[in-house]
Parts: sequence; structure tokens; C-alpha cells
Amino acid sequence: MKKKIIKINDISQIDTSKVSVYDFNNRYIDQSGNIYGLKHNKINKKVEIIKLRRYGTRESIIYQQMANRNKFTDMHSDNLEQENIGADKKTINNENTYDPERFIESVIAFAETHKARILGIIKNIDDSNIFIKENKHELNEFNDIVRSLEIDGIQQLERLETYYRELINYPRTLTYYQAKMDNVEKRIFEQIASDKEQAMRFIFFYEMSLNIRRIYTNLKKYTAQLDEFTVNKNFDERLNVTKYQKQSFLDARISIENTLSDIDEILKDNIQLYDFAANLDNYK
Repeated sequence: MKKKIIKINDISQIDTSKVSVYDFNNRYIDQSGNIYGLKHNKINKKVEIIKLRRYGTRESIIYQQMANRNKFTDMHSDNLEQENIGADKKTINNENTYDPERFIESVIAFAETHKARILGIIKNIDDSNIFIKENKHELNEFNDIVRSLEIDGIQQLERLETYYRELINYPRTLTYYQAKMDNVEKRIFEQIASDKEQAMRFIFFYEMSLNIRRIYTNLKKYTAQLDEFTVNKNFDERLNVTKYQKQSFLDARISIENTLSDIDEILKDNIQLYDFAANLDNYK
């Protein structure tokens, strides 16, 4: 599902009564650079507007330009992506209390960026011609990593977004999710199962933490393999290397390092999400 960046003067322009399921992936930016999203309140069954983050002046200008085109496009700048992620995490960490929903929103928002970045890394490595295609061993190794990244990376990130929307907008029965739990989670669930609202809240946090951990652990594994595959490649040993090929390779290396850094931060913060989900005091 495509993400739209929509320019608004203020949040009063967002008519929640006309929101459909396809709008939950949209992002709205006001004149001050504040970013808003939509959330379905499971208690009152209404759509709410939530503030996601506020970018600096340079980032806001870029998002305003994107909003003017009324569509989501890749920023093609790992440095900017890193600044955005860093700014968002700084906001989260400065809160007096941990906000699990804000962390989850952040992961979902950047899933699109990570998917695009993985595709960019693969393309840049291929364009760089850093390994000789006639070398069947290297070609097979690269193709195996790419296949794993596509199946366990890109496709799983898409499923994470879909599953997030399912849990928010049209969750299944409590017993369906209960059957998937291990003994530890079942014990927690059983203590709050009488309160359907809190039980579903636990399921949301628990399921998201579980899936974020699984998907980003796999993504780290195969991105690390790509890192090992490229780290010792040396253009100085090659003849007739073009400037474009060299730049493509350097771009790929920078994106790999940035992606591994992002993943480490997400997995670290996801531990806090699981701890929050497993704390019964958060359901009183």
C-alpha cells in the first residue's frame, strides 16, 4: 500500500469521519513541519490523529516538496534518513514515560525506507560490477544473499505493515492470538483476559514486538552477509573501472553500514517494547 505525504495548514483539515482503511498509511505535514498519522482507537472505535515527529527546517522543506507532489517518493539520501531516524529517536528517548505506540509507529514509518534502501543497495552493487560475473562462485553467493533479502527482508517488511494494520483495524479473536503464545505470554494474558480491551492491548504490543524482532533479526543476518561480501572488495585491483561504478559501490557500502546501524537500534528499542508488554502494571 502506497504512503502519501499530504500537506495541510493544520490538523483541522483532516476529516476523520471520511477516513478509510487505505488512509491509515498516510502522513500529514503542517506548515510548522509537524508530521501526523492516523490511529484507530480500539476503545471508542473512532479514528484519532496522532503526532509522529517534527523535523528540522531542511527536512521539512523536503517533505513539503513531497507533499506538493502529493505522493511518497524516496529521498535518495542516507544521510538525511539517518538524521530523521536520529531525530525521531531523540524525541522518543526524551519522553518521561516510554511510549510503545510511538516506537511501533516509528518502525512502521521507516519500513518503507528500509525496503527502498535494500533495493538500492542491491542495484548499486550490481551496477558497480565489483565482482566479475563470470566468477560463478561469487555470482551464486551474491544471488543467494539477494534472494534471502527479498524473501526475508522486503517481503517480511511488507507483511509487518499489513499485520500492523490488521491488529489496529480488524483484529481476529483473542483465542486466535492466544493459541500462538508461548507459556510465558499465556500466563500474562490469562491474568488480564477478563478485560477484553486490555487483553487486546497486550496482544498488540506482544505481537508487534515478536514480529519486529523476528523480521529485523533476519534482516540483520542477511545485510551482514552483504557487508562481508563487499567489505574487502578493492577497485584498485580492477582495470577499466568507471567513476559511476566506483560511486555505486561506495553508495552501497554507506547504505549497508547505515542499515546495520538502524537495525541495531530497532532491535535494542524493541527489547523495551517487549518488557513493556510483559509488565502487568501497564494494564491496570
